[in-house]
Amino acid sequence: MKLPKPSPVHLKHALKTALAAVCTYALTVLFHLPQGYWAVISVIIVMQNNLGSSYQVGVNRIIGTAVGAVMGAACMSLLGPGAMALGVGVGLTILICAYFIHLHESFRMAGLTATIIILLSNQNETFMEYAVFRFLEISLGVTVSLAFSAFIWPSRAGRQFKLGVVKALHDEAAYYSILLACRISPDCDMHEEAATRKQLEATREANHALLEEAKKEPAGLSKQDHISVSLFNFTERIAEHMLSMESAVHHDDLESLHGMVAKEMDMLAQTTITAMTRLALAVSQDRDPGPMDDLKRAVAAAEDGLSRIRKQHVLPTYDLEPVMRFFSYYYNMREVAVELTGMAERATLLAGE
Repeated sequence: MKLPKPSPVHLKHALKTALAAVCTYALTVLFHLPQGYWAVISVIIVMQNNLGSSYQVGVNRIIGTAVGAVMGAACMSLLGPGAMALGVGVGLTILICAYFIHLHESFRMAGLTATIIILLSNQNETFMEYAVFRFLEISLGVTVSLAFSAFIWPSRAGRQFKLGVVKALHDEAAYYSILLACRISPDCDMHEEAATRKQLEATREANHALLEEAKKEPAGLSKQDHISVSLFNFTERIAEHMLSMESAVHHDDLESLHGMVAKEMDMLAQTTITAMTRLALAVSQDRDPGPMDDLKRAVAAAEDGLSRIRKQHVLPTYDLEPVMRFFSYYYNMREVAVELTGMAERATLLAGE
């Protein structure tokens, strides 16, 4: 079996995490922290594949640790060690994170910290000292992790997000090609169509997640990131139009209507696919994609073809439902082209950044 080729991004992430773990361990030895492995564990948990994600996980871990340490120490002080302190401490800790400071992501860390303090503090050190040391050790690990994320092979979520927009365009071009093939031939590969649609949906979901991570980076969204967000919104609308096109592709009663303007619509489809690929390349290289004049001409030609069949008065000879499906298909084709034209105009701003 052929093993997949390791990604440079994954190799850098693995090496960066290993270096951060070793550095953190050395610091725990230097500062004589009694249970420094908590700091090392924090490094591994917090280190994500981009700064935005690492920052949010790190903040959640520190806040969760602080809340859990305070509540664990308070319950030990008032209730002493045992099941009562554990139940009250964990319950109140989660309640505070959920309803008072609205940090749902800190649930687990806060509850875990409270549990550690209540169950593992021993007679050689007071529970208060134990709580303080847990907070310091975990904070050290988070700090080292964020420092490595920011300065050692930094990977910004905003940059990954822009590349995700590029991938969405490539996936949409592939999906559009399948839809065109299915319109031309009813014997198209339905499994391939489903797989291509699933890939596009996965890319859209990943882009939504990357956008949220980019918003959480310490510096927030840059001017270029805002441009990428607007390009992302174009790809989202394009995807929705293509999903609407799919619902009209697999109807045999549209074949004769399609046949009347097959040349114009096929030209529009091919020009659209080419425009998607060209635009993806331009966005990936931060350069001006140029005007979409060929796409505009293709839209105009399709409009002329539709005007021709209207003048021939052939539409009244068809039932209303197939006519509506046909015009829905064309409307979404046209809107994809319009969105691409607007996206290209917006993408010119990347060249100036």
